[in-house]
Amino acid sequence: MKQCMVLLSIVFLSGFIACSFGKPKQLYENLPTMKKIQKVGVLVRIAASSPIPQSRYVATLKAMIAGYQQKKEIFVISDDMPALTLFASSDDRFFQTSLDGDFLYYKATGIVRSFCFKNQNELKALFEKYGFDLLVIYEPYGVVSYGMGFIDYDSVMVMIDKKYAIVYFDYNHDRKETNEFSSDVLWDVLLNEANTRCVKTFQELNLVR
Repeated sequence: MKQCMVLLSIVFLSGFIACSFGKPKQLYENLPTMKKIQKVGVLVRIAASSPIPQSRYVATLKAMIAGYQQKKEIFVISDDMPALTLFASSDDRFFQTSLDGDFLYYKATGIVRSFCFKNQNELKALFEKYGFDLLVIYEPYGVVSYGMGFIDYDSVMVMIDKKYAIVYFDYNHDRKETNEFSSDVLWDVLLNEANTRCVKTFQELNLVR
């Protein structure tokens, strides 16, 4: 079986996927009153080893969000900020599990807090430059199997306020058998699934409709 790690290239998939959205597991929520939120920034964070530029993921996410009515202004950040948008190893990922596959919430949030502390100057600059009330950090990561025709991806969504406190945290893991063996189609399926997860969460949080 030949497996290839695929980190979220940005291509739209039209009319292929039946819904197989893996509902995120929400572990923490302390969102401020929505009346106080006017503008939300979205930062996409992927592996540094990704063969697909982070800018392509941003472009597709922007296009997908544009298809919805925004109840709050949502701005997907395209600034070239590798310290914020790339992680170098599995130890730096927000998605952390035990050897048995259990999600390690305290380890994961500890990595998020460390990330915020190390990058507080860059984060402060983003809040000040764009006037965000909240910043979403979305971290998708995926694998496809050409030999067996499945996709497998996980993701973490974190929201922080201007003081870098975590006000929302969720994660998900989803696997789908596709009966497709074309690498291009499998990549498209994976990317569409990850983008859909992001936007559906925005819907559930009443940010878009």
